[in-house]
Amino acid sequence: MLDRGRVVATAAVHVGGRLQVVDEAGRIVRLDPAGSGHAARAGYAWELGDTATEEELTQVAETMADALVAAVTGDPPPADVLSLYLTDPLVEVGPIDGVMFSGGVAEYVYDRETERFGDLGRPLGRAIRARVDSGALPYPLLPAGECIRATALGASEYSVQLSGNTGCISDPDALLPRRNLQVLRPSYELGDTVDPVTVATAIRRHLVALDAAHADADIALAMSWTGLPSHARLLAFAQGVRDGLAERIALGKPVYVMLDGDVAMTLGRLLRQELGVLTGLLVVDGLALRDFDWIDIGRMRYPSNTVPVTIKSLVFSQSPGV
Repeated sequence: MLDRGRVVATAAVHVGGRLQVVDEAGRIVRLDPAGSGHAARAGYAWELGDTATEEELTQVAETMADALVAAVTGDPPPADVLSLYLTDPLVEVGPIDGVMFSGGVAEYVYDRETERFGDLGRPLGRAIRARVDSGALPYPLLPAGECIRATALGASEYSVQLSGNTGCISDPDALLPRRNLQVLRPSYELGDTVDPVTVATAIRRHLVALDAAHADADIALAMSWTGLPSHARLLAFAQGVRDGLAERIALGKPVYVMLDGDVAMTLGRLLRQELGVLTGLLVVDGLALRDFDWIDIGRMRYPSNTVPVTIKSLVFSQSPGV
């Protein structure tokens, strides 16, 4: 879910056009476990090599579309639909202004494709569109600049060298290198007086929204700093970072903080010396990152004391209407 360009919630449901594929003769040549489950919900006990008619495939797609609608609109969804979630269910985030579709199935939702490719894409897309038109999925359909290419057009990758002398790296040998750290960038405002509770709440909420609150993998927390770097403001900011990551710190997980403002060394010292964050700690500045970026951090290079960072970003369409 997006709110004015910010990610506020994510979730995944095991629904899709490629869960079952048939050849030209109608024989099932691919059947994922979830595809078998959706077929069973529609009353069919299919196995690989069985033959499925067009009517049967359509019925499975209709059942799948009903499950998708129930997953999005149910409060809560039925138990059999909850079992389809690959993540925690969507949380209540308030009124929804509209819904947009991407990926191959979206080509059929938006009537941009008519050809059948042996999977459930066409009947599923048409079933979803029927539920949008009938109001069963009670949100306006927003236009998509791209469909099959809108999920991700590609990826960009670039590397930068950051000075370790202006940051805080508690134990370079233990903390580095690291590959594929997910970037999370919480949204908050820093006033003349920094409120640590506001910062901590923004971090915790964003961890939940991007399904990283209880993940075992390390993360890179991208934080924005504005205003005067006074001790009082920075200490309150550091308290917010510590409290927002309290669960991870309690488990002994390392803390990776990427700042766009030039206060990394001071922030790191406050976290470690005044606030007692004794887990592995890396705080660097000079990086403007965003959600859905991933970064690699290499070993510190001597004698320059620089740290190589590679930023990998998804490249999305900038077409009008997206």
